[in-house]
Amino acid sequence: MKLTELDKQRPLDQVTKVFENYSGTAANFDSLNRAQARHMLARVRNVINETRHSPRLHRSERDPGYLKLMMMEQGLSLRIQELDSQRIDESEVQQAQVVLAAQDLVDSVQSMLEDVSEMQFKELPALVDSIRNQVGTAQADQFNTDATAALQGMLQNLQGGKQQLEQALSVVTGQQVGMPGDLAGAVGGGDAGAALPGAMPPAGDELDLELDAELDSDDTGPAKTLGRERR
Repeated sequence: MKLTELDKQRPLDQVTKVFENYSGTAANFDSLNRAQARHMLARVRNVINETRHSPRLHRSERDPGYLKLMMMEQGLSLRIQELDSQRIDESEVQQAQVVLAAQDLVDSVQSMLEDVSEMQFKELPALVDSIRNQVGTAQADQFNTDATAALQGMLQNLQGGKQQLEQALSVVTGQQVGMPGDLAGAVGGGDAGAALPGAMPPAGDELDLELDAELDSDDTGPAKTLGRERR
């Protein structure tokens, strides 16, 4: 593979390709969900740490099994990062949809304000003139007084309602009420290497790592092949 081809790939694809070329085994990290990737990463890191604190450390750099574990650790870490990034993007989209819905309420009240203002300052004078010409001056003046008071009351109520809605919107958007931390901190949920309780569900046909047999064996080192032979 040419270096220029590697540069065009996403980091996880690069690690997967290097792993497959080096080990001759298939490892489709994309088939793992977040819980599976975190669980497997914890077990891989546990074996790596055991090797680093054992007499085998001095020959680990030449151990094919140890090198595979290192590549596996990198691939699993990248998979978790991608899944976390997707969760952040989805949360941001959902948050934007909520903000837009709240903004629609404010916009609707603003539209009402504009309609009532047009009634008071454009439609009412023309209507009063028509009443004066068709019914009488006294009736037109009385109607103008009553209608003006009604429209002014509506404008004041709408303006007050709009201000309250804008204050409520500021809580949602965080313009006045600060939101501690960032979204990534809320999504992260702890150390990426922490093991999750319960057994890991199957990872799919493309990534049959068989870690129970590989990592819990009595072998002296991590030299066994992770994954299965590529078909």
